[in-house]
Amino acid sequence: MAKRAQTLAEHGVSNCMMSYIGSSQTVNSRGAAPTGRRRPISLVLVDDDDDFREAAAGELEDLGFTVQSFGDGTDMLAAFARGMRADVIVLDWYMPAMMGIDVLAHVRRSGNYLPVVFLTGHSTVGLKEIALKGGAVDFMDKMGGIPSLAERVQGILEPSKVSG
Repeated sequence: MAKRAQTLAEHGVSNCMMSYIGSSQTVNSRGAAPTGRRRPISLVLVDDDDDFREAAAGELEDLGFTVQSFGDGTDMLAAFARGMRADVIVLDWYMPAMMGIDVLAHVRRSGNYLPVVFLTGHSTVGLKEIALKGGAVDFMDKMGGIPSLAERVQGILEPSKVSG
C-alpha cells in the first residue's frame, strides 16, 4: 500500500486523496462499493508507465473493480481480438508505441463500442476535444485521483446510482 501511495503521489495525486487512498476499505466517495451489480465492473487500463499502471490497477481493485492492465495499446487490441471482454477502457494519451487516440481509432474500427475514458498526466482542452470527437466518453487528468476515476466510470456505466 505504501509503494502504491508513493507512486500515485509521484504522478500528482493530491495529499488530500492520499488519506483516502490509504484506507483499506472498499469505498467510494458516497460510501460502500456498489452492490446492485451482479458482478464487479471490468475495467481495462492501458498505460505505459509500469509503476503508475500497477498502483492504479491495485487501487481500482481495492475500490471493487476487476482490472486487466496493459503496457500498450497493441497488447490490449490483441487481447480483445482473442475474445477478452470488459465494461470500459481507460487509456493513457501519450504512449510510445501507439498514442491513445490511435488505440481508440483501432478499437472503434474493430466494431468495439465500449466506453473509453482517457486518463492522462498532460491534459489540455484541445486534447479533450480530440478525444471526445474520436469517440471517448470522458477525459480526465491523472491528478484527479483514482477514486475520482472510479466514480466517473461508475457514473458512465451506472448513471442511476450517481447522486446529482
